[in-house]
Amino acid sequence: MIFYPAIDVKNGKCIRLVQGQLNKEKIYSINPIQQAKEFENGGAEWIHVVDIEGAFTGTPINQKIILEICKSTSAKVQLGGGIRSLETIEFLISKGVQRIVLGTIAITNPEIVKQACEVFPEKIAIGIDAHNSKVAIEGWAKRSTFSEFDIIKKYEDLGVKYFIYTDISKDGLLSGPNLDRLDLILTSTQSNIIASGGVSSLKDLKELVALRKKNLNGVICGKAIYEKKIVVPEAISILNKDAKC
Repeated sequence: MIFYPAIDVKNGKCIRLVQGQLNKEKIYSINPIQQAKEFENGGAEWIHVVDIEGAFTGTPINQKIILEICKSTSAKVQLGGGIRSLETIEFLISKGVQRIVLGTIAITNPEIVKQACEVFPEKIAIGIDAHNSKVAIEGWAKRSTFSEFDIIKKYEDLGVKYFIYTDISKDGLLSGPNLDRLDLILTSTQSNIIASGGVSSLKDLKELVALRKKNLNGVICGKAIYEKKIVVPEAISILNKDAKC
């Protein structure tokens, strides 16, 4: 499994929200580029980056800083937040982003996702941010009528190979991931699933490993790192032990 340390960028700073609520923001670093370098130095091969303002406005806002992260580290960048056109996808990939996460347009404009998958089949992931089994859009501000399973079925048929599942009710609370729901999702598909939301300790990572699902590609972790409950090298070691079993 891959450990994806997370950088959420807002106003050019590293922040974390609680359940995606803008009024529950905490700043952890004023330098996302330096933070990315620290993750790289800790052994991270991938970094999960979100343009928070982009997610809410539908337009990438922190693009300059995010592309600087791509240039400043050898870690691969997985990027989401406000990416809602094929032109933006093409531009970001041309500048070094290794994987694009599409969320809102997977609901509102599936044709763009289809085109992106045809042009960049290995570089597209669908972000499935769910609350009470319904997928949220526009920075989690609105709820759709689709379940996680609806979205996976729709897009795996189009060739999407990666899905990022976030339980919004767990995100930013350090209360542990929703293992039961995640297990159901993993069982429902052979596509690669990346788990996100609620990871609070190395114990949580061990429980994810214990699911023994080959299609659990990795786990995204943010707040637990910033709150010093998880150290990147130790997290990577736990997930790598699983690969050697």
